[in-house]
Amino acid sequence: MKRKLNVRILALAISLLLGTLPAVAAERPFALHGSGLSTFITNGDGIPIGANLTASGTATHLGLWSAVGTIQFTPDPNNPGLLQVSGSTTFTAANGDKLQTVLGTGVLDTSTGVGTGTLQFVGGTGRFAGASGTANLVVSQNLVTGTFEVTSVGRINY
Repeated sequence: MKRKLNVRILALAISLLLGTLPAVAAERPFALHGSGLSTFITNGDGIPIGANLTASGTATHLGLWSAVGTIQFTPDPNNPGLLQVSGSTTFTAANGDKLQTVLGTGVLDTSTGVGTGTLQFVGGTGRFAGASGTANLVVSQNLVTGTFEVTSVGRINY
């Protein structure tokens, strides 16, 4: 009798411990919209070589968000009207959790101010620790004032 009781207590303890383990990351749809300001960094000739970004908006899984980041511009050797863009951004969710992203395969058309690229989710804090996934990104940039609108759609795992 006592042995059966010990086995039951052990089984109950194991089931309670298993219930406290973190959930496995799941792939989820991701959508983001917002606006911001690019503060351009120029070389000695006044040509933009990068920018510091601040932005805010709304997104699935983030709620109201704010973001800071940096980007670098590299002239496209095959097309002087295009800039290749790389960089990183940290999004802060409404609850304070942070989502880290890296911009890959970015291109900015200097004649239209439209940029495209791929956001790669590369971790963060809170529920975004270990986040992964990708989202397509479209930016409408005013190259005179630095203001921009951003939209992104993809999938995130966390």
